[in-house]
Amino acid sequence: MDISLGQVSSKGISITSIAIVGLVIVAVVIVAQAYMSNLSLVNLRGMSLAQQGATKEGFFGGVARGAGHPDCLRNLNEGPELLGMVRSAAGTADYSELQLILSKLGCLKQDIMGPSGIVEATRYQAYETAHDREPIAEVAATCLNRTISKRDLEIIFVTFKDRAKVLLRRLCTISDLTEAQTLQADKLMISAWKDVYEIAMGRCIATPGELEAQAHDAQPFEPPSVQDLREYNGYYSGWTGQV
Repeated sequence: MDISLGQVSSKGISITSIAIVGLVIVAVVIVAQAYMSNLSLVNLRGMSLAQQGATKEGFFGGVARGAGHPDCLRNLNEGPELLGMVRSAAGTADYSELQLILSKLGCLKQDIMGPSGIVEATRYQAYETAHDREPIAEVAATCLNRTISKRDLEIIFVTFKDRAKVLLRRLCTISDLTEAQTLQADKLMISAWKDVYEIAMGRCIATPGELEAQAHDAQPFEPPSVQDLREYNGYYSGWTGQV
């Protein structure tokens, strides 16, 4: 069978083209697999760093919402028992406000004791003119910065306590509690309040040395380049500003 030179050349070129295309496909597959492997590794490393950062910054100290109602109640040992004693008054405005006060105390305790040093739990708490001197999130912020005075902190806590006692007295009446039960409820409330109050007094008040120069206050500054210069006694040293 006779095969011309042109036919042989054409077949050779065809085989070579197929081989080249095959090599290109293989190379593309290898590169794609390598890219996907690197992408997965980067994602895993990113997740690991995020977890390490979260642990280091203390973001796993507990959530403010989604772990029960009211918020942060688990931070107050006496909170659940206290609300349980007046549960029959649930649904009233007084009961809701008492829940809110307990939430604020528990969330403030969580923020000022948390290792992250950020305002997180208290920022969800609603402002209530009946018992708030200032938003509780701002109280937490000044506590973390240690820029709140002892007097201001005492006023804030006394307002919480006084309002909670008024609410509790009404709720005990609505719930038809005995005198002994009313005294027990009052002790629980005072105990929960005192726990957070003592923690705040220990963590929020700056020491005398810290009060002398707070970071947010304007402070005098003299550049090093002029510290060794002697007093100026030249022509303008006696000028009073009057012409």
